[in-house]
Amino acid sequence: MLSAKLSRQLQAYSIQSGKLKRSWQKGSRKSSRFGSSHDFSDYRVYQPGDDLRQVDWNIYARTNKHYIKRYLDEQELSVSIYLDCTKSMSLLPNKWELAKQLTASIAYIGLCNDDRISIIPVHSEDAPYLYRKGKSYLYEMVRVVENIKPKETTALFSEEVAQTIQRKSSISIVITDLMEPISSVELTLKKIQANRQQVLLLHLVDKEELEPTFTGDFLLEDSETKQGVNVTVTDYTRKSYVTKMNNRIEYMKSFCFERGISYLLCSSSEKIEDILFKRMTSQGWIR
Repeated sequence: MLSAKLSRQLQAYSIQSGKLKRSWQKGSRKSSRFGSSHDFSDYRVYQPGDDLRQVDWNIYARTNKHYIKRYLDEQELSVSIYLDCTKSMSLLPNKWELAKQLTASIAYIGLCNDDRISIIPVHSEDAPYLYRKGKSYLYEMVRVVENIKPKETTALFSEEVAQTIQRKSSISIVITDLMEPISSVELTLKKIQANRQQVLLLHLVDKEELEPTFTGDFLLEDSETKQGVNVTVTDYTRKSYVTKMNNRIEYMKSFCFERGISYLLCSSSEKIEDILFKRMTSQGWIR
C-alpha cells in the first residue's frame, strides 16, 4: 500500500496542529501551558505554596529575592481519522485505494512523530483502530488499513461519525466523498467542532463524478440505497450536472471557511505524492 520510497518521505513530515488538548501522557509537542519539560520559558516571583525545588538559588544569591523557573509543558497530539467506507467510496477501485493510502499515510506520519492515532472506518466490517502511539505500530497500522472492508448498509456516513466522535482528540480528519445530504454533513462537522477539535475535511471524488463523459440511455442505480432511475444523458444533462456539482463544492468550501474548517478537494486521478507533499503542505496540514 505504501511504497518504501513513500514511507521514507513520510518520516520527514509532521501533522500540524493549532491546538493541543490536555492528554493522559506526555508527548513531544510543545504546549503553551507550563509544565515539567526541559524547555525553559521564563521566571516569576515565588508565591507561598510554590514548589521550593523550582526556586533558582543562584538568582537569590545575587538579588536576595526568590524566583522560580518555569518550563513549557510537552503534550502528545491525538489525531482521529474518519474513513468513509460506504459503497459510493469503495465501489470505484482507484478512489477506494487512494482513500486508504491517504488514511495510512496520515497515520504513518503521526506514529513516526509519537502522536496518538485513531482510525475509525465508518460503516466497515472492521472495528476502530484506537489510540495507537509509536513506530512499533507502523506495520500493524498499514496492514489494518489495507484490509479494511466496507459492509452493506444504507445508513449515512455523517450520521455514524456523529456517534463515534473521539472527544479527546485535538485533530479530526474526515475522508469522504460527501455523496449524501449536505445538511447531515454540516451537523456532524459542527458536533466535532463542539468538542474543541481542529477539523480537516478531505473531499475525495472520482474524475467521472466531477465531469462524466458517458452519453446515452442508462438505468442509474444508487450504490447505497439500490434505488434506480432511468436517465437519458445528453450534453445539456452533463452540463447541468457539472454546474450542480460545482455549486455543491463551492457551498462546502464556503461553509468550511466560515466555520474555520480546513477543506481540500482531491480527485482519484491525482498522485498521492502530489496530494501529500504539495497540496497538504500548502494547506498547512503537514510540514
